Amino acid sequence: MTAITLRRAIGPVLVVRGWLVGTVLVLVALIGLGLALADLAFVVEQKRANQLIRDLAAGRDVAVEPGDGAEALYARVRFLTERGFVDEAEALIEPIVASGKTSLAAATYQSVGNARLLLAFEAGERQDVDGAVPQVTLAKDAYRRALTLTPDDFDLKVNLDLASRLVRDFPDNGEGEGEEEPDAKPKNLWTELPGVPEGLP
Repeated sequence: MTAITLRRAIGPVLVVRGWLVGTVLVLVALIGLGLALADLAFVVEQKRANQLIRDLAAGRDVAVEPGDGAEALYARVRFLTERGFVDEAEALIEPIVASGKTSLAAATYQSVGNARLLLAFEAGERQDVDGAVPQVTLAKDAYRRALTLTPDDFDLKVNLDLASRLVRDFPDNGEGEGEEEPDAKPKNLWTELPGVPEGLP
């Protein structure tokens, strides 16, 4: 085989090989660029979340969206509960729980429970028992939810114990308050002894 024939046979192989190498290099560069852009987006999101957390910790009322991350949502919960806006804070619990961050979700429930218990104490100081009891009940519910996530948290156990001492949980025997069973027979006023009572009372 002459050199010219060999060059003609190898030429297309080298062209295909060069094209493949070039294509692979372009793909690697595009993947690297995509990863760099994703990292940049993550850094920008983290920077925004950190700024939101700093603003809320400083007492500035800033809006937080569910996409801002569970930590920023928790900072918003703390901001709201410290100012008595417990209902608004409870609306943020679900996205925090959905994030899968167990300790953060438990801390959120604890913050809401603490705020509810504080509202109950304030109602008690005003002698508003009807307003205090539901707040204690809601606080106990929040503490129980937190304990299902972090069962070894001593502070939660103490808070639940304190709330349970304020308003006891009575077992539900299936009867509603003030309702009588439809088949309930009136109690006999007389004992089950045989005979009819005689004589003066």
